[in-house]
Amino acid sequence: MATVAVERPADDIAVVQVDGEVDMVTAPALESQVVALLAEKPKVLIIDLTGVRFFSSAGLAVLALAHREADETTQLRVVANDPAVLRPLELTGLTEDLFIRPSRKSAMDA
Repeated sequence: MATVAVERPADDIAVVQVDGEVDMVTAPALESQVVALLAEKPKVLIIDLTGVRFFSSAGLAVLALAHREADETTQLRVVANDPAVLRPLELTGLTEDLFIRPSRKSAMDA
């Protein structure tokens, strides 16, 4: 099971913190939060996956959707450092499209 929480460390930054497993059952909750936040058009949207230990194709689809939906007003940044998340991103080529950092601090400082 995954938990999805939204944080706002600054006025123009939104963070979606995900913990647990992202699969076809839990990905809709992640997608819902990401889509809602993109509609608000924050300057930076960070999807923090450092607490994720399983990341399925459903999770990849959410990231691909976020990449497509983010426009010039929102910078999308993904935080991932576990092979369970990084490997699927690499295999699908999403590492080429997404701005990925190993820590939330490095994503916020970028």
